Amino acid sequence: MSHQSCYDFIILSTQDWDALPTRKHRFARMWAAEGHRVLYVEQQMHWAGWLVDLSNQFSRAWRWLAGPRQVEQNLWVLTLPIVLPFFQMSGLINAINNVFLLPLIQMQARRLGFRHPILWTYTPHSADFIGKLGEQAAIYECVDDFTASKGLVNGAVIGRLERRLIEAVDLLIVTAAGLVEKKKTGARAVKLISNGVDVSHLAQAADPSYPAAEPVASLPRPIVGYLGTLNYWIDTGLLAHIARAHPDWTLLLVGPVDLLADMKPLEGLPNIVRTGRIPYTEVPAYVKVFDVCVNPYHLDEVAEHCSPLKLYEYIATGKPIISVDMPEARLFDGLVTIANDPEQFVAALEAALANDDGELAELRRQEALQHDWRRRFDAANDALNEVIHGR
Repeated sequence: MSHQSCYDFIILSTQDWDALPTRKHRFARMWAAEGHRVLYVEQQMHWAGWLVDLSNQFSRAWRWLAGPRQVEQNLWVLTLPIVLPFFQMSGLINAINNVFLLPLIQMQARRLGFRHPILWTYTPHSADFIGKLGEQAAIYECVDDFTASKGLVNGAVIGRLERRLIEAVDLLIVTAAGLVEKKKTGARAVKLISNGVDVSHLAQAADPSYPAAEPVASLPRPIVGYLGTLNYWIDTGLLAHIARAHPDWTLLLVGPVDLLADMKPLEGLPNIVRTGRIPYTEVPAYVKVFDVCVNPYHLDEVAEHCSPLKLYEYIATGKPIISVDMPEARLFDGLVTIANDPEQFVAALEAALANDDGELAELRRQEALQHDWRRRFDAANDALNEVIHGR
């Protein structure tokens, strides 16, 4: 994006600001660092979800009253009021929620002095906002197939809401090739911009002089490592199979556990170690002890249409990677080993642990340089410029 003109961005996110960092957070920070002003609007939380997670979300019921809070230079975060549940199951409830949310966002944008912002949305529930915030351009960045989500979600309802949004925005950006075909109908323009990685950060895990995190430094080796949130789309049954097949291995799971994750298969397995959420700054120190990395998705609609951040992060470390057979893993032919069933997965792990290929590790690290977040950010800015200046 040209540095001669600065824009105001309103980002409608599906994650809170203090969640594990994804492209939403990175793009917000990068725009702010370039002098653009950014209002990051956190995910909608409904009353049922608030009650389930009350211990962590108690203050959310009134936090929105304080308005945007500045977290960095040029960057503000807005918490929304708690909304009616079932907005992902009913178009009517979503519309009612939006009637209350729209004037709040309008008011807070005015309060910050935003004029003619760029509206950058990640949520399929936001079609009602398009054209109502005085925006000069509206972009929908689709990072997942929300129609395949679980929980209080009706795929058909989400599909209809999302279709309205795609037809209303100036540009649709998707993160995986499978999403292009699935979402492009009705879009004015479509760009594929995959996920990326903070190469220099993750590459620290390959530095021999970089210290391992103390809580995991003395775990029994070899260590099979998983990085990221344990969500419902992660095949915990596969992880349990690996743990049972090799009780002499340690399975180290680095990251938090989502409320919808199925953790029952992992119960009672002594060689599974969970760290819980750790600060992003400490990720390389934990990943450093991985001898091999795993990408154990359930093979379903989610896996078919997603771009796992962890794959890029693993590649940046240079460490061996075993994955289930999903489209994004196939993009890294020769750098990621594909396994088609649990027995193949274990066999691939055994082979990776037996062969420490330094040349392959270097090829992975070189490949990661092609997927740095700066490249992704520049691609997103180029796509935005085409919208703004190509009219």
